[in-house]
Amino acid sequence: MGEAAKPSDDERLAAIRAHFDESMRYQATAYLRENEEDRELTAAYMGIIANVLALVDGDRLDLRGVLENREVVIQRYLEQARSDPYEPGNCSFCGERPIAAWFEGPDFRSYVERSADVRAEEAWLACSTCLALVEADDREALVRRGTARVRRRGRGVADDMAESSARRRLNEGFWGPRDRS
Repeated sequence: MGEAAKPSDDERLAAIRAHFDESMRYQATAYLRENEEDRELTAAYMGIIANVLALVDGDRLDLRGVLENREVVIQRYLEQARSDPYEPGNCSFCGERPIAAWFEGPDFRSYVERSADVRAEEAWLACSTCLALVEADDREALVRRGTARVRRRGRGVADDMAESSARRRLNEGFWGPRDRS
């Protein structure tokens, strides 16, 4: 078997940018949700992340240029977080994004529409498609979506094993507690 081709510099830079973009979206949303006392640490993380984004996206690579652009980056992400807050996670059923609902444990019968509103210690996240399937009690369609997720994650997993794994995970982790309540 041949080795996979190493990523190009452009691919590597795009991956770095995507990672720090997601991190900055998360930190900016967290900053706005924190009380005044707890914002200091989040602001420090935002400064570090913004330095990287200023280097990647900025017009200048010198220290003064990076520091000037850092504040622009921070303000841009804070404004984005005000209008479109970052909602972390992938769908617990199929692995897709964005998330539309957080089913709260321990019985997973009720859900909230924002991560900030979750009050339970555990939650199952659902994209809009899987939310509709849960509401329709279409367990087989959710198993099919879960099977596709298992296949994507476990290269070479046999179809029957992928389906069995998805079905067991859903029955034990989600439907079981829901049915018992």
